[in-house]
This record gives sequence, C-alpha cells and structure tokens, in this order.
Amino acid sequence: MGIVGCPFNLFMKNCKPHFLAQGSYFSVTNCLCCRQIGLYYKNLLIGYSHKDFTKFVTNFANIDFENHSVYFPDDSARIIIKSPHRDIQINLDFQEFTELKDILQESALLLDAYTLIK
Repeated sequence: MGIVGCPFNLFMKNCKPHFLAQGSYFSVTNCLCCRQIGLYYKNLLIGYSHKDFTKFVTNFANIDFENHSVYFPDDSARIIIKSPHRDIQINLDFQEFTELKDILQESALLLDAYTLIK
C-alpha cells in the first residue's frame, strides 16, 4: 500500500516527482501528490515527510564539520550524521558534507518558494 491520500503512490514507484535539485549522482524530489521528499545522493536514498525534511535540512545546516568529525582508520576526517531512521547513519567526508549541505539548502529554498506560490 502507498501513502494514504496519494492515488499515484505505490511504494513511491508511481509518484509524480518534481525535481528540486538534480545532478549526475544526486537528486532531491518532491511528489506533487503526496508531498513525500526523496533524497538521492551517491548510494544513499532516503524518503522524508515534508516536515521531517525541513527539520533535517535545518539540523544539517547547523552542523560544524570541524567540531563533529572523527578520524577513521584510513586517517580521513569524516562526519557521521543521524538519518530519520534510527539505525541508519550517513558517513561523509568534508567535500561530501559541504556538497550535500548546499544541495539540501538549495532544495529547501525551492520547496519553500513552491509552497508559497501554491
């Protein structure tokens, strides 16, 4: 069963996505019917409600990489971010963290603008 209220949503396969950001290895989409947000970044794919996506973007924007990163056995500094799913964390190096932060902020601004227009 899909999300209640969205006749197009059956495990998101029939969503009508509106792209908020898109590149060769990332996209952020908003279903025009159920408003589910889809975040695809490299090998990561996470779905959010509109409310949870806004909260995630706000929290992500406030993270300071230098103060929260840890060194991994290969001597690379990486940050571990909680996802909306309790047992799944996102592991990013500085370049990935900065890139994803920009993608999320751009997507949130467009989502806010589309929400105001409707």
